[in-house]
Amino acid sequence: MKTRQDQTGPRRFFARTRKLARLVIGDPRTLVAWSDVTRNAALIEALGKALLKPKVGMQGPRAPDGTPIDIAAIAAEYCVEPCVVAILLNQRQHETYRRALAASMLAVVLVLGWAGEMLLSHWKGSQLLAALEFAPFWTFLALVAFQNAWLNWQIRERRLGSARQFVATADSLIPRRP
Repeated sequence: MKTRQDQTGPRRFFARTRKLARLVIGDPRTLVAWSDVTRNAALIEALGKALLKPKVGMQGPRAPDGTPIDIAAIAAEYCVEPCVVAILLNQRQHETYRRALAASMLAVVLVLGWAGEMLLSHWKGSQLLAALEFAPFWTFLALVAFQNAWLNWQIRERRLGSARQFVATADSLIPRRP
């Protein structure tokens, strides 16, 4: 018959420690948590739908591709000097350059670290799933870098253009400093 003393001794300590370990690292008997994988896939799908869905209040008149950015018209619309608009465009070009460079560097470092880890360790089923779970993050960083390089190109060229025009006409996909 168990007494109150048995529950307060070392057994209770080890039971609490085991519960805490399972809470932190999960059940050690399962190498792959399929519920986490499906939950993460559902989250990524929901985020993708939210990003692709156009916002009701954000839709305004769109200029056709190739439309030049008219600094004087923008300055007149906001009641500022044209030199202020030019300064703001240069600041925005610096910002897109830094963001594209940072996202590219982070993506390269993560891919190299991931490749080193995959090459130096023994392959298991869990590592294959880790490789598949890593792909959306790398893709996200690559898309952030691409979008900022595209915006940098539009500001540098002082005209609007689609992503297809950017890839077709830009001398390089790496953004330039102003």
